[in-house]
Amino acid sequence: AENLKSSTAANFRCKALLMADAADARFLVMASGQIESARFEAAENLYCRYQIHHGPDWEVINGLEQGISQMSTSRSMPSEGTVVVWNFPVDVTMKSTNVYGWPQIVITVYGDAALGQADQIQGYGSVHLPVTPGRHTLYVRTFRPITSKWVDHIMSFFHALRPEYKDPRLVAKGEGREVTRVQSSGVVKVVVNIALQGMAELGYHVPSH
Repeated sequence: AENLKSSTAANFRCKALLMADAADARFLVMASGQIESARFEAAENLYCRYQIHHGPDWEVINGLEQGISQMSTSRSMPSEGTVVVWNFPVDVTMKSTNVYGWPQIVITVYGDAALGQADQIQGYGSVHLPVTPGRHTLYVRTFRPITSKWVDHIMSFFHALRPEYKDPRLVAKGEGREVTRVQSSGVVKVVVNIALQGMAELGYHVPSH
């Protein structure tokens, strides 16, 4: 009943925005949910940042395009093992004339390093928003860049100088990543409800969930 109520409210909002935007002949994509939790080995205190990355023809017309969660401490969960729980909300509505550059959620996780240094990069990850309406559970595998020389690796460990990307949205792009050495770091769980409006009118087939 709660999911039906949430879906009905989302469809109502999308219809209202679509009617106001009918002259532009654009479709709407609404995503609402939360970045629920994460599993990272040897990391106790973590927070995350999300950014919505999309193509040039997309525009955010409601909600936030980025946000930063609270710091949370890992705890043991009966069904999932040791996890960090954020339950950080994501709510954004976008419009576009075509599907090129379909939106992605880019997630960056920060936390304490092994020697206690704060605000160290723990991992980057990205995932496309689902293309079907309904409720979806996504698991975003993350990675972090590493130095190419073992001496630099040792120095970064002791001096809290972990390599970072200047722009985290690089992980949502293909160009420039082939020269980067990375290592896997953890998994982030995202739960999101998707509502679509106006795609059929523009000739797109919307599959059912």
